[in-house]
Parts: sequence; C-alpha cells; structure tokens
Amino acid sequence: MASQEQSEVVMLPLSEVGSIRWTDARGQKMRELRGDIPLMALSKRLTEFEVDISRQYLNRMETNTDVKNASPEVITALCQVFGCTLAELLCLKSTLIVQLGVDNCN
Repeated sequence: MASQEQSEVVMLPLSEVGSIRWTDARGQKMRELRGDIPLMALSKRLTEFEVDISRQYLNRMETNTDVKNASPEVITALCQVFGCTLAELLCLKSTLIVQLGVDNCN
C-alpha cells in the first residue's frame, strides 16, 4: 500500500500573514464552492465582510490569470460566504498542522 505524503505547516494567526499563495487548484476549488452564485453577487456579498473586490478579479482568481497571492482577508471572507473551512478552500485537507508553542515531545 502506498503511503500518502503529508506536508507539515506551522499555524500562525492570519493577522501575521501578508498573503496566501494562490494556485490553479485553489482557483478550481473556489469555482466549485461558488456553485451557481454569480461573480457579481459574490463580489457584493464579500462587501458584507469588508472586502472590496471586483467581479473581474474574482474571475481571475478562479482562472489563475496573473493571480499569485491573495490576502488573508479575502480568503477568510470567501470561506464565510461559502460556508467552508480555510483548509477546504486552500486544499489542505491532508496537511498536518503543527501549532506554535505546543510541545509534542512528552
């Protein structure tokens, strides 16, 4: 049986993160989670979370046209609108999360 390779990440408060790397897979996941919500409606819903982002930029995020990074504010607002977790939107479900300051060596 082949083992799945896991990457290890360190947890940081989003207030300490300047941007999150955006990938094709994340754009595809965003499109999947958006479902039938029109991009204009999504743009308007994001303003409820104090995120001002255009329909065109959201489209570029989904198609990964020149989008290399996304702000934590945009990502967390998308999660709130979609009702998903950060791990789900960022395609991190199989990632081992390690919390700073936690001693795992007992």
